[in-house]
Amino acid sequence: MAANSLPTAITAPPGEEATEKKRKYFDIDIYRDWCKSCGICAALCPKHCFTRDDTGGPLVVDPDSCIGCGWCEIHCPDFAISVHPRPTITPTSDNSEAD
Repeated sequence: MAANSLPTAITAPPGEEATEKKRKYFDIDIYRDWCKSCGICAALCPKHCFTRDDTGGPLVVDPDSCIGCGWCEIHCPDFAISVHPRPTITPTSDNSEAD
């Protein structure tokens, strides 16, 4: 798989034709001023997107692995994590040749 290509999955509900579905990517924001470095986010992440720094605070080491489940965000006692879909870039028509 090329480094810049998005992984796809072929899905088809019963009785329908299979279509390609692009994988969604998520951004994880950590509000350091609110975080008390408890490590709950790192412990609960099913995709191991976090590690902990020298003070025990979370570091996002693999944001592309995030599946957007929200476990870290839901269970953070300090509301110090936000998980949100990455904006997708959609191609636009080039109007630079307009008369």
